[in-house]
Amino acid sequence: MKALLTLTSSESKRLIAKGVKALPSVLNALAKYTIIVAGSTSNAFVAEELLGVRIEDKTGYTVGIVTKGELGISQSSKKTFPYVLAKGQALEISWKEYLPKLQVGDIFIKGGNAVDHTGLAAVMVSDSTGGTIGAAQGILYARGIELIVPIGLEKMIPDVRAAVEFMTKSPVDESFGHKVGLIPMLGATVVTEITALETLYDVQARCIAAGGVDGSEGAVTIAIKGLDEEVQRAIRDVRSFKGEPQVSVQ
Repeated sequence: MKALLTLTSSESKRLIAKGVKALPSVLNALAKYTIIVAGSTSNAFVAEELLGVRIEDKTGYTVGIVTKGELGISQSSKKTFPYVLAKGQALEISWKEYLPKLQVGDIFIKGGNAVDHTGLAAVMVSDSTGGTIGAAQGILYARGIELIVPIGLEKMIPDVRAAVEFMTKSPVDESFGHKVGLIPMLGATVVTEITALETLYDVQARCIAAGGVDGSEGAVTIAIKGLDEEVQRAIRDVRSFKGEPQVSVQ
């Protein structure tokens, strides 16, 4: 059986968050290790799925934000600080304080702004020292700690490596909004809608189209194929979060 699923940006974020939670390494870490859920609107959905909480203003779970056609900084008055989960329970500690304690088996989850067909993802940073990923990446690489990047296919660009090389040749002089750099996240486990669907269900999934209007800007259309019962199960589950509210600045 083959079916088409069209997902808005926020519906994609919900699906991806469910896919992240279903990853074997995440299930293992929820039971035995520690997970840092760094800031990003996508990660607000991930935190909700991992903890069973509700984050009312998801723009309060991030610092950098693209809104009103500009690169900006979240002005949310309802800040939710990034969660640190030990054996599935939230700790009263900041991620920066816990970062040096990370060990093999722990997981660091970070949102991104770009991904290409090879699975290489990158994130924009306005902080001159590299922001969240700049602080974390050395520890993650040195200790062999898994970096997971939940990212929607709406953020697909032609070539992340070429984009990073272009950005690093010279500084940015002008920008609509904040000036940013672009940091690649080589070796990360990238979780898109495709990954999520193929993790949650015994199906094959392919993105066949993207875009829309009137609230469906950033939407993706995905074809899934598998046994009738698996495809129908996927349809039922996706239907349960159709109408997921768009992430809006509050």
